[in-house]
Amino acid sequence: MRNKMIMLISMLFLMTIVGWNNIDKKETREVSSTFSLPITLGDGTEGEYLLIGEEGKVGFLVGSGKKGEVVEEKIIANKANKYMWHFWGDKDSISGDFKVVGTDKEGKEHPVLVSGDDTVWQYSNTSISPNIGADSHIPSNMVFPTSGLWKLEIYFNKKLFGEIVINVEDS
Repeated sequence: MRNKMIMLISMLFLMTIVGWNNIDKKETREVSSTFSLPITLGDGTEGEYLLIGEEGKVGFLVGSGKKGEVVEEKIIANKANKYMWHFWGDKDSISGDFKVVGTDKEGKEHPVLVSGDDTVWQYSNTSISPNIGADSHIPSNMVFPTSGLWKLEIYFNKKLFGEIVINVEDS
């Protein structure tokens, strides 16, 4: 009887440890924060760009307008749109081969698509191009095949540079 009790307790302990390990492996995602960059609008008034990402490292434009009046534009599933990426860092970390890979809410990796084309979205051999306080910037088109939370992994020269989590909405 005592051996059965020890065996039962050992099994429960093992199941608890295995369960905790599985919980730890589940990825929780939170939408990345937004931040703004000051600009001067065409009419000379103060304005700002709104970016999503990690301030001081990487972000892409999701809104613009007069200072204090900018509204974040929604990212809509299956709708191609233009986005301007901004990067901060030394030349070696923000130039060269640039690629973005998206992971959907189910954890399935997708190439981030450009205007419905089925190729991984990437640029070869990008160079430094400063813009509005960022050390470099790159324009792009992106389209996401499903709604939900998407994790975007940003690579330069096959090295992970950063990650941004966005919410893609249905139309």
